[in-house]
Amino acid sequence: MSANTRRVVFDDQSASLDRFGLLLGLTIASIVCLSLVDLDISPRQWLGETMAGAASALVGVSLLLALRASGLARRWQRVVDVAVLAGIAALAIELILSAVTGRETANISVVAPVFIVMVAITTPTFVVRRLLRHRRVSMQTLVGAVSVYLLIPVAFFYLYLSLDQYLEPNLFGRAEPTTSFMYFSLVTLTTVGFGDLTPVTNLGRLAASAESVVGQLYLVTFVAMLVGLVARRWQPGGAADTDDAG
Repeated sequence: MSANTRRVVFDDQSASLDRFGLLLGLTIASIVCLSLVDLDISPRQWLGETMAGAASALVGVSLLLALRASGLARRWQRVVDVAVLAGIAALAIELILSAVTGRETANISVVAPVFIVMVAITTPTFVVRRLLRHRRVSMQTLVGAVSVYLLIPVAFFYLYLSLDQYLEPNLFGRAEPTTSFMYFSLVTLTTVGFGDLTPVTNLGRLAASAESVVGQLYLVTFVAMLVGLVARRWQPGGAADTDDAG
């Protein structure tokens, strides 16, 4: 990526740069919500629908914060902000229509559009790009690295939902609550492999394999990077006490 391209897409002088603490908290909260709240709620269940909408909105805010902390340029932040806020507004309209009419509407909170999947997948990449520009291991580096690791299952959660919604048969061969997809994503990332949920489609198997490989590669490469940065600090003439490569 050329210097001109970096200046267009990223702004390494952003006021929100490297603010990974709040991102980590919101990401953990998002995973907890997606693990406990079924987004596929039938009509007339106002409390359940409200919780589903809140969980989706929380994920959206987490992704927006991650893009800001990674140094995404303001002009691109506005584009993503508009799209995500439009999605949250659509969720609110869905809840209101369900409550007023008592009829099941098109469940926007479950049908993950291509845009949301793309944002969820690219967000960890942008944060990694920012962490690679750190020249010393600080608390923000560690918090950012953990945040990326937890963003990976969130990204694959939406990918699995999309595969389940748009392909036949269902991802697991039967209908499952959305909480099962978050559980499956976490189990796959950590390569635990309990075997109680197994993809039956070729694309589903490919996605699950990709998540396990990405998770392991991330751990190996980032642990090596952190160790290298720490070792450099103890060498004669080590790197200066700066965070950014400039």
